[in-house]
Amino acid sequence: MHVCLLSAGTFPPDTRIAAAGAALRAGGHAVTVCARGTGGPDHDIVDGIDLRRLPDTELYSGPRGVLDGVRYALGFAQPAWVRAASAVDDERGVDVCCVSDCGLLKTGLKVGTQLDVPVVADLPSGTAAIETDDAHGGRLRRYARRVFHSPWRRGRVLDKHLPDVDQLITTCEEARAAYVRETDIDPERVAVVRETVESGLAARTEPVGGLGFDSEGAFVVTVIAEGVPRESLETFVAAAARAADSAADLRVLVVGDIGEGTLDDLERLARRELVGGRIVFRTEGEDTAGYLAASDVCVLPERSRAGDTTIPRPLFMALALGVPVIASETPPLKRLLGLTGAGLCVQPEETALTEALVELSDAERRTELGANGRAAADGALNRERDAKRLCELYESLLATPEPDITIPQADS
Repeated sequence: MHVCLLSAGTFPPDTRIAAAGAALRAGGHAVTVCARGTGGPDHDIVDGIDLRRLPDTELYSGPRGVLDGVRYALGFAQPAWVRAASAVDDERGVDVCCVSDCGLLKTGLKVGTQLDVPVVADLPSGTAAIETDDAHGGRLRRYARRVFHSPWRRGRVLDKHLPDVDQLITTCEEARAAYVRETDIDPERVAVVRETVESGLAARTEPVGGLGFDSEGAFVVTVIAEGVPRESLETFVAAAARAADSAADLRVLVVGDIGEGTLDDLERLARRELVGGRIVFRTEGEDTAGYLAASDVCVLPERSRAGDTTIPRPLFMALALGVPVIASETPPLKRLLGLTGAGLCVQPEETALTEALVELSDAERRTELGANGRAAADGALNRERDAKRLCELYESLLATPEPDITIPQADS
């Protein structure tokens, strides 16, 4: 089987596409990714995956690029990705087309119609899927995206066209339930493949150094700040300041891109609340597993509304590394931590967070929760199981159903 994956982002580093590609290749299938990108060759091989880059600087330049942009803005089908998938099919027949972005949903369906192949949509929760990305392109393109590809319009496309896909894959049970409840898609065509990590992650991960303090002798709490609003981070800093009265060796590591303005405000708050260099910011957040390996606790603060139907990937990293978790009481996190016993779910307010930090300053308590997390990652919550599930879903799309043979009965 040859799977063509269409991505509106860049690959690498898209971890979801990388995991899907690795799973399909391990199952004996060929994978081609058509993704936006600059800074590399138009045709590349990445970990055995055939990569076709659509250079960002050329997508909407020249007469054809401008026409593509107009068609995409008005109709939500991107001609450049259709041409790329058609070219891939000319070289080696495509058996399944997959889209990993709501903005390419109609594009993938058009490719499926032209090539007469089934279409898979691999999307996060509906709320997360309709969020727009204004991080790339010039000012005019960002403005056009906000106008023509607003979350409201993306939501309309999702509601109208998602039922047309042959298979929807999403990231957690709560997201699956929301898709079934809010769209007309057949529940039998909606499946969950989690963003889990390899069960051997702990053996391959080195703790990040150079933090400005001795991580071995301190009680290190890492906060995953990507996508977290300022108010949630400010609440945590205040809670950590109160917890430091009981946990004198507390050190806080804030990891993730949180925006320059928010960073400045948090640094000022930290200087007032947490004295003695107790807090360190790492805004690049590229080696999340390494930061967690240097930590005693992982904190997942309250996120946007999408948090009700999403599970941050660092949760699965923390489980595999044996690092206990403190998380906000969103339905998926509360369910998973309740099932695994790998951490604490608390209300996103200062007193509850303080009490959770003080509780986990006890080394024996951390050891108990961390062991539970590692057992879960070695058992049901690991990438090997999800990779097998993913391959089965793709293979089922090409399976030939058994013929319905009716054997005539002799007249009595």
